[in-house]
Amino acid sequence: MKSFRALLCLTLAWAFLSACGSKEKAEVAVPLVRLTTVEKVNNLPSTSYPGKTHSVETSSVAFRVSGTLASVPVKEGQHVSRGQVLARLDDRDYRVQLQATEAEYAQVKAQAERIIALYEDEGTSQNNYDKARYGLEQITQKLQHHRDQLNDCVITAPFDGYVQKVFRDAHETVGAGMPIVSVFASGKKEIVIHIPVSEYLRRHSFENMKASFASIKDKFYDLRLTSISHNANVNQLYEVHLDIEGNHPEITPGMTAMVIISYRAEGSQEIQLPATAIVSGSEGPAVFVWRDGHVWRTPVEMTFIHGSGMAEIRGNLHAGDQVVLSGASNLTDGQPAQPFPVPSETNVGGLL
Repeated sequence: MKSFRALLCLTLAWAFLSACGSKEKAEVAVPLVRLTTVEKVNNLPSTSYPGKTHSVETSSVAFRVSGTLASVPVKEGQHVSRGQVLARLDDRDYRVQLQATEAEYAQVKAQAERIIALYEDEGTSQNNYDKARYGLEQITQKLQHHRDQLNDCVITAPFDGYVQKVFRDAHETVGAGMPIVSVFASGKKEIVIHIPVSEYLRRHSFENMKASFASIKDKFYDLRLTSISHNANVNQLYEVHLDIEGNHPEITPGMTAMVIISYRAEGSQEIQLPATAIVSGSEGPAVFVWRDGHVWRTPVEMTFIHGSGMAEIRGNLHAGDQVVLSGASNLTDGQPAQPFPVPSETNVGGLL
């Protein structure tokens, strides 16, 4: 009798534990996942960088001689024509120097001509003839040098353009080579931007470039890439020069611009997804695609990550696919999952 009671108790206990275990298994919840939809394929995003406009042709003019500035008859922003006087030096010393050299030249020339005439009549030696000829050549070069120095007391505009900066005022003493006035051409202009190494490495994918200006509303200007420096500066940035297509007088050097660069899709499909959707593992990066109540691991190749947190990837994905946005690292291939319910637009805060 005792054995029968003990057996009955064991049987009831086993049945109770089995029922509890089945209940626990039945209560295992299907995970909820947040989804994002693949919308655009083969359409890489564009990036933008601030830049500044420059004239393609700029010159800082200076005197080739030293002296005291007599006048600077131009102002910043003034339009100038090629050959127009930009600055003058006080040329009194150079004028006196030239007059003295002209007198010396006349004297040496007259003596040389007499000796040369005597030599032709065999009335003097070869040595005297050589001295006279070399002396005349020397004074001729000296005269031309002093004439050039007097002419160098005036600097003129090298091209049609505008005065960008006036560095010196009248009555200042300046040395040879010191910038006096900076001018820029009124024709072609360019924009200079600086890009990080990630952009430099994919410079060959630059497809289209445009510029906009805050001061010029609702207008974009086509740009043409002219050069990219191959050496990074101290901030690890590469300098890019972009010509502004056409002639636009409303754009002046020094204006701040925003340059928009779009890219050319290369090879397989490329899409953009939040970086949180990408999981890593021994098999490489992948995303989980939700389909028919299950999530499926799909290998991808990550090509670029933007500072905004968006990643550019390649893989077997198509427009309309629903990808797990967050928590994908806890999922397994083929696992059942349900998307988070989309809240009603009228149920603000989920209170109803």
